Amino acid sequence: MIVDLFNGLLRALVAGYCGIFAGPGPMPGFVLLSIMIGIAMLWVVGKTSNQPALERAKKRMQAHLLEMRLFGDDPGLLLRAQKDLIVNNVKYVAHMLRPALFLAAPMVVLYGHLDAVYGRRPLRVGEAALATAKMDLSGEAPRLTASAGVAVETPAVRVWPAGEVSWRVRAIGAGEAELTLQSRHGELRKNAAVGEGFGYVSQRRAGAWWERLFLAPGEDGYESTAIEWLEIRYPEREIGFGSWTTHWVVWFLLISILTAYLLKGFFGVVL
Repeated sequence: MIVDLFNGLLRALVAGYCGIFAGPGPMPGFVLLSIMIGIAMLWVVGKTSNQPALERAKKRMQAHLLEMRLFGDDPGLLLRAQKDLIVNNVKYVAHMLRPALFLAAPMVVLYGHLDAVYGRRPLRVGEAALATAKMDLSGEAPRLTASAGVAVETPAVRVWPAGEVSWRVRAIGAGEAELTLQSRHGELRKNAAVGEGFGYVSQRRAGAWWERLFLAPGEDGYESTAIEWLEIRYPEREIGFGSWTTHWVVWFLLISILTAYLLKGFFGVVL
């Protein structure tokens, strides 16, 4: 399908980019990527927004703030300045809606790929995790088997209200492994990552095209409609500098937004 081809291309690009920075760790490549995306966001805002209108709205907001300071002892003028400040603030936000819409779609698509590298890590040898499938649970309980490198430690535990079934799996050897879900609806395979370092980690394999595009882009789709998805709940990864670590989205927003504001004058873009 087109979605799988698109995801495959993005996976290759993201995995290849991260492979370049595999030696020094995730942060050098992540910072550079955040800066490049910040510049791209700035370019999109400059091309898709009404720049003169944004400039007027900003200058009027500054003027009304000054007006409130100068005429703070006059209730009538103060109220009028507050009203005009709110009006121009609404105009400013309205002018930013169009670039926000242009940025939303690519950023939502890119999120799943970046989270697969910077938001999740492989299982370490000896570490356990839950493997869960959302599917039609009627009939005989489904079975989960694994290739070398991963052991399935428990029988299926079905959660009927949620339509989910889970197993505990444990990493026993580094490298790529594979889980196989067997049920009356057929067979579904999913890769499993075990080891150290960082790379592309696919948490979920999903069937619906929209879920593969936005939430689970790490693996191709499949034909069964009775199995919605199969996932391994990998541990979350935090990145940062020394002891300053947190979720990658926090660093991404900080670096990309700071980049855009620092370079807006260079590119002649009003924010």
